Amino acid sequence: MSEANVDAVQAFIDAYNRRDYEAAVDRFDPGVEWVLPERQSSDSCQGPGAVIRFWEGIDNTFEELQLRPQEHVDAGDRVATRLRHYGRARSGVEINSELYHQVVTFRDGLMVRIEYFASWPEALEAAGLGERRGDVLA
Repeated sequence: MSEANVDAVQAFIDAYNRRDYEAAVDRFDPGVEWVLPERQSSDSCQGPGAVIRFWEGIDNTFEELQLRPQEHVDAGDRVATRLRHYGRARSGVEINSELYHQVVTFRDGLMVRIEYFASWPEALEAAGLGERRGDVLA
């Protein structure tokens, strides 16, 4: 089941990168919790529609933004993903860094919580892993 969860996370990220928001939320639970780090906690929300509105707000700020997984760590009902962000803000500022990492929690095959962390060790801890495990993606 957990390999299917990793595949679902990758499909979600791929759909987001194509800006196919309906496909991106396909495996979201209707009450999915979108939880951002404390410094951006006011943008946390609940439900697929609210998440899509959040993404649309990002599109107003960025000409281009891509999330590139560097590593997925399978933790059973949770998947931690180390993310690299690539893009350009409408102001011209370019991004090429690991801004946030995500932990997706699954229940009954659906994503019920997607939480973002500023550091990879925090994400691993939230996924219930004390040390790095998983494979680096090429």
